[in-house]
Amino acid sequence: MSKGLTDAKFIIDFQEQRHWDWKVAFYLYGAGTSAGLIFLELVLRDLGVVDERVALWGMWIGLVLVLLSLAALFDHLGPGARWAFFYVFRKPRTSWIARGSIIVTVLVFLRIMVLLPSVPGFNELPWGEGTFSGVILRGSVLIFAAAFMAYSGLVLSSWNSIAFWNTPLLPILYIGYSFLGGMAALPIIVLVLGGEAGLQVVGPVFWPSLLILLLANGFVLLLYVWGMSTGTIPARESVRRLVRGEHRWSFWLGVVGIGLVAPTAVVALILGGGLGSGSNLAVVFAAACVAVQVGCFLLRDTILRVGVYGYPV
Repeated sequence: MSKGLTDAKFIIDFQEQRHWDWKVAFYLYGAGTSAGLIFLELVLRDLGVVDERVALWGMWIGLVLVLLSLAALFDHLGPGARWAFFYVFRKPRTSWIARGSIIVTVLVFLRIMVLLPSVPGFNELPWGEGTFSGVILRGSVLIFAAAFMAYSGLVLSSWNSIAFWNTPLLPILYIGYSFLGGMAALPIIVLVLGGEAGLQVVGPVFWPSLLILLLANGFVLLLYVWGMSTGTIPARESVRRLVRGEHRWSFWLGVVGIGLVAPTAVVALILGGGLGSGSNLAVVFAAACVAVQVGCFLLRDTILRVGVYGYPV
């Protein structure tokens, strides 16, 4: 516990939030990005931007990512608490953790259902591509993917004891970063499957969309940090730790520099014709998309790490 800010009436002691570590941050990043990826690839496939092959690979990669994030969460819980995870389903009316557990479980199940017709031996299932049942199934996936993107922020904003998390801007920020991570993952899939030619086909849609998401998320992040800097004493202490304290390098270099500024500059250069075309453009753009993923993870990690409990003494 460290002595913190003071005002005219009392002193506040701060206790760092230490229970939710990088594994929880990876869970929030992986599951959120996976939800954003599956939402975007279904929508873009229906719009004809990406083909069925890219959409199918996006579904598989999204499923693997959410399973890895769940594995990180279970590892965080430890051997003694893993089975207790199943008890959280009992209170969906009062607990965001219970609601999120239900949402992610249903979402994983729906993804498996969507993917099964693509597995040899399951091609004749009645909810395959082009069927009415398939349309309903994919619509359900979109709904639950959107719900999980919101949940990943709502579960933190419901914690009244940590002022830095307790704001309606946090769910908005997490939804935006889920879409950003998903949009940055799709070009990498396109490059792996279709090479430079595939990127040139989808680039006119991906580049401006990614730029809009980068600028919008940067703006919401600015509003979030500025709002917390004018909030309660514990919230201001979290902002201090974020922008000037021990986590400043993760924030300024990782979240802002690598995750926002560098990719924004790359996409702006591409749209302005500054990178030309061909292999150089593909390599630089792929690096920018990887940088976005780094920033998306570090955002979740730093927000967790700077959360503090404030106690008047």
